[in-house]
Order: sequence, then structure tokens, then C-alpha cells
Amino acid sequence: MTKFKIIVPLVLGLFTWQGIADAASISTRVRILEGKIAKQDRAIKNSLKSLTIRDDKAEKALNKVNALEQKVDKLVTGKKGGAKWLERADKRYTYP
Repeated sequence: MTKFKIIVPLVLGLFTWQGIADAASISTRVRILEGKIAKQDRAIKNSLKSLTIRDDKAEKALNKVNALEQKVDKLVTGKKGGAKWLERADKRYTYP
């Protein structure tokens, strides 16, 4: 009877201790994983922010290039039109 009184609480204590150890182990793992996820989340957000900044800069540069292309096209067509005007002006003052 005394062995039974000693063994039963001892076994119950071991089961309880094992449950507490498992819970502590799980909670530690959860905290570690949450920390890793938070680090990865910050890294992803930072890379996404830098990508959007680069995309904005690239878009602005592309807009500038397009504006310069339009200016060049206007200048090229303007010179062609100006050359025609000069040809007409020259013909007016030539001798027959």
C-alpha cells in the first residue's frame, strides 16, 4: 500500500512535468519562429519599398526620355519645315 501511495503520485508528477516541459518547449519554438517570421517580414517589406522606389525612379526617367524624344521629333520636323520655308524665300529673290 505504501508503494502504491508513492508510485502513483510519482507517476502523476512525471506526466505533469513532461506536459509542462512539452508546453515550455512548444512555446519556446513558437517564440523563435515568430521572431524569424518577423525578421523575414521586415526584410520583405524593406525590399518591396526599395523596389517601389526604383520603379518610381525608372518611371520618371522613362517619362523624361519620352519628353526628350518628343522635343527631338519637334525639332527635326521643325527643321524640315524651316528648310522648306528657306527654299521658298530663296526662290523669290533669284533672277529668272
